[in-house]
Amino acid sequence: MNNRRRALALGLLVLVLAVVVVPLVNMPVVLKSARAQQGSGQVYSNFTVSWSGNLTVYLYGVSPSSKVLLWWGIEPYPQGPWYTTSGKPGNMETPMTYNSTLKAFVATIGPFENGTWVAYVFNVNGTIWINYEGHPFWNWNVLINPPMNIVGYTRAWVLPNGSIVITAIGRPPDQMILWWGLTSGPQTGLPWYTTAGTPGANQTVMTYNPLWGNYTAIIGPFEPGQWVQWVYHDAYTGWWIHNSNVSPSANFAIQDVYTPVHAVAMHTNQLVYKVGQQVVMNVTVQNEGPAMNYTIALQVGTEVVSNRTVELPSGYSNLTFTFPANFPMGIYNVFLLVGLKGIWQNSTVGQLYIVNTTGRKPLSVVIVWNMHQPLYLEPNGTWGQPWVQWHTGQDLYWNGGLVGAYELQAILLNEFPNINVTIDFTPVLLYQWEAFLHQSSPTFMGSGVLISHDQQATEETIALYRKLVQEGRLQILTVPFYHPLEALVYDNGWQSDLLAQLLMGENMTYTVFGVRANGVWTPEMGFNTGLLWLYADAGLNVTVLDYQAFVNMAPALTVVSGNMSLGPYGIYVVQNSLGQRVYVLFRDTALSNIFSFIFFSQSPQLTQQMLLQYLVKVYMEHPGAVVVVALDGENPIIFNPMPLSAENLYAIYQALSEAEEEGWLVTQTVNQAIETHQVAAVLTNLPEESWATNLNNWNNGNPAKVYIWDNVSLAREYLAAYSAVLGMPISPVVPLSFAHAPNASV
Repeated sequence: MNNRRRALALGLLVLVLAVVVVPLVNMPVVLKSARAQQGSGQVYSNFTVSWSGNLTVYLYGVSPSSKVLLWWGIEPYPQGPWYTTSGKPGNMETPMTYNSTLKAFVATIGPFENGTWVAYVFNVNGTIWINYEGHPFWNWNVLINPPMNIVGYTRAWVLPNGSIVITAIGRPPDQMILWWGLTSGPQTGLPWYTTAGTPGANQTVMTYNPLWGNYTAIIGPFEPGQWVQWVYHDAYTGWWIHNSNVSPSANFAIQDVYTPVHAVAMHTNQLVYKVGQQVVMNVTVQNEGPAMNYTIALQVGTEVVSNRTVELPSGYSNLTFTFPANFPMGIYNVFLLVGLKGIWQNSTVGQLYIVNTTGRKPLSVVIVWNMHQPLYLEPNGTWGQPWVQWHTGQDLYWNGGLVGAYELQAILLNEFPNINVTIDFTPVLLYQWEAFLHQSSPTFMGSGVLISHDQQATEETIALYRKLVQEGRLQILTVPFYHPLEALVYDNGWQSDLLAQLLMGENMTYTVFGVRANGVWTPEMGFNTGLLWLYADAGLNVTVLDYQAFVNMAPALTVVSGNMSLGPYGIYVVQNSLGQRVYVLFRDTALSNIFSFIFFSQSPQLTQQMLLQYLVKVYMEHPGAVVVVALDGENPIIFNPMPLSAENLYAIYQALSEAEEEGWLVTQTVNQAIETHQVAAVLTNLPEESWATNLNNWNNGNPAKVYIWDNVSLAREYLAAYSAVLGMPISPVVPLSFAHAPNASV
């Protein structure tokens, strides 16, 4: 899978507020730029909402000749899962029309019921995704005509400098004005004062945030202990919005509670604790005032685990708290309470993850890497590009030695003997490894290959992987020899070519690793059920597909037996109308995308934290479940800053290894997961899809792509005719000699 894809955002974040929605005003509001570039203009979007519940979306800055689709869905909350209008998981697609007067693409969808959350992103020409702020996991979120019992739903908190953040649900896209003033207490009816001390109110225009569908304002800073009260004014309707939870005329209010001391960071000796383990927590605080005594308390959930008086100097200090994790399994917010002169400042410093493994099966984590390279070996025996050699032996320095992404993966797996993984090596990559080793004097069209070094690296890489296979810690998947997009090849009627390539792939895998693969990687996860008989003929009985594409967005999917209650975290069987079957492990789309887009370009410590906390949440809800992560194997290393990307891979294996020792997690190969788990359901009528939710990336009607496929079809037609004249099979299983250059027409 191409790691430059734009993943459709389905929500990595969970909104603290669970809000629903209602009636909107037909008045445009310009949202923040999508930070995408098309042609010479900046791309941005705005919208209007009618009283009848229709949402009109505008997209600016995209070439008028483009084909633009509005991808949208109904969601239970901002950045939540998407559903169609029929209530099924998935999205809707609406073509957008270019308006030359507005110089924008326009589409109207709806009408929607009052109180409906609608999310949307854009697809341009089938291959370009435009997400909110250019972030691959963010979409625009609009609350359609929110009901009055929702309008004014408020959260407010105090910042370390004494400023106050206020967020509220309003009636987008109306202008929302915050009317606020100083007061002596929270009771309604008390006089208001401006910051100048005169009777009256201050006014602040609130900013609409399309990511969460709410309005935000920051006011202050204020003196410690100061009470601030406010109401909202909708500038379009003229409505005044009060704190109706108290009374129809009540104001919102908050006391500006803060001290010069605020928490900067929190670290623990573990990322996940078992019940009863000792917690050592270090909290770094900054005192922006003079040195003095403060009362410091640490609260986990609702329980205070420490309360003491501490003399804090000006500047930074480290506070250490030690206590047993004697809490039921769960996720607990940790609060630091700082007291001074009767004022208590309460701030969240982090979370504590506690598991109970008693009587609970460990979570099975199945990581599937796809190692793939195209054919760079020319028919005359020279190498057109050096990437096979480079990514085997020359990507980066690790522990003082020059290594490539493929060798690094093998080295790290050998460092963690309790880690099991599954890897697909495309046969054309394996062939080039062996061909390179069998050439006495390989020649390259370009420079940069250290022949002696790279040959040694290739030998060591193959040997390390063979060792892992023999130890049972590495399962090898095969794939059609040249890694073709199987669904498109199948639809073109070239099934015999696919079968030949599958058999050639199996032979190459056996030659290099000495094992007969029973599992197959489906390139780009481009699958249709027609492939089942080919897999059966080739002796292959398991593959990996994307849950979002093949289940969430599959309206015709049929459950023959069992159920889908485990979601992506089960073992499934997919069958066709003839009863031919394969096991399917569905990858966790969100976690796989986090691997692809986030983990390999950030702090390794943050990667460990995000990974384990994601997995432990699954463990708490589904003990014994199967979590599948599937993605390209070399791309996260080579397309992110090195050696940071390599350090993140090490951190991932280290975190999984340590969690496995704690007993709540186990890493498994695909076959190991199948052997130790029951089938959750038998499915049929899977759609023809890919990880990209369709096949448009490769065959969307674009003239250039049509031209390529037409030429491929013509070349195959000539080759088939020539083979028939010679009395040769159209789709032969060709034995490839490592000592000779391949026939590039095969």
